[in-house]
Amino acid sequence: MTTFSPIPAYTLGAACFGRGVMGVLSPREEYGHVGLPLESHISASPPATADGGSTGGLVSPLMYFKGIREISYGLTMMALQRQGNEDALTTVAAILTLVRFGDGLVVWLYGGEKLRFRAWGHWITSAGFLGWVMWRWR
Repeated sequence: MTTFSPIPAYTLGAACFGRGVMGVLSPREEYGHVGLPLESHISASPPATADGGSTGGLVSPLMYFKGIREISYGLTMMALQRQGNEDALTTVAAILTLVRFGDGLVVWLYGGEKLRFRAWGHWITSAGFLGWVMWRWR
């Protein structure tokens, strides 16, 4: 059994964890990072900001799910690395490759013209995970 450096697993796990915390603490800002527009349904008039301006949409509770999902991915990767479970860590990373690809597809289809370019960030991340998985499976 090959022993890999723990640095990539902890780095990627911490990145996922950090992105999740950002999503939970600042869900409105996370929409732009992810590449999706704010929700436009539910309320006829969006809430006003402190300076009297419009916020341009509502935050869906689903953004909290996304944040929690990212936190769980990060903790899973770091826990599996800490336990020395190399095969399980590689499998989780392979699954994350598909998740990132799927996230990009959602952004491409539903992000609108202005945010569509954000899909490439998801796909580049997916390719990075795929490269890491292939290197670990060699």
